[in-house]
Amino acid sequence: MSSPLQLDVGPDCLIIRFPSVFKCLSWAPWNGGETLVSAVVNRHVDLHGSCSFETIPKDFRRLFKEISLVPDETIGLMTAAKVEAFTEWFLMASGAWVHAVATVGLTNTRSVLDAADVELGARCFSLGTVNLVVATNALPTIGGRSQAIHIAASAKAAAFRDAGVQSRKSERSADLTGTDCLVVGASGEIEEDQCGLHTVLGEMIGRAVYASVTEGIAGFATS
Repeated sequence: MSSPLQLDVGPDCLIIRFPSVFKCLSWAPWNGGETLVSAVVNRHVDLHGSCSFETIPKDFRRLFKEISLVPDETIGLMTAAKVEAFTEWFLMASGAWVHAVATVGLTNTRSVLDAADVELGARCFSLGTVNLVVATNALPTIGGRSQAIHIAASAKAAAFRDAGVQSRKSERSADLTGTDCLVVGASGEIEEDQCGLHTVLGEMIGRAVYASVTEGIAGFATS
């Protein structure tokens, strides 16, 4: 079986279309939280931010109109990484599948032990950013999707560790970038809702994320 996701590179964006409306969980700048969507758009922005936080809704709505997507049914991400250099990994076992899609930028890598860059109440624009979308036909509840975020984030950190990525701020071992975003999307067709590290589903999420992020790190290093 090939992945049911449809991936297209549009004008300054990567479009990830689900085969149906998926239940998603994320902290995306557009349509984050717990949402029902049919697509995720990963938008390329300038390294120092090509828009202000006040204009993000207007800019996303204009982009969605250009690519014929419904704003309320789409999650919007932002990154300064090259969206056309996305990496992906698809796995399937016993009727369940997992597909991880990543764009990797490493210009603002950080350790979770680093000091903050801005004061309380301030925000940082998207810089390098590892944006990650993990889709599956399992995880019917928000509890399962929450656990999937934990497993995916841990796998991403493992990829950073094994690749020897360092924080641009402290030179400690990096765990992520300062502006990463992670989306977990699930159709819930398969009743399996446990994805801890003792489970096949957890193994698939971990392996798919690790492989796609590792490939993205290698590509960034040689670009």
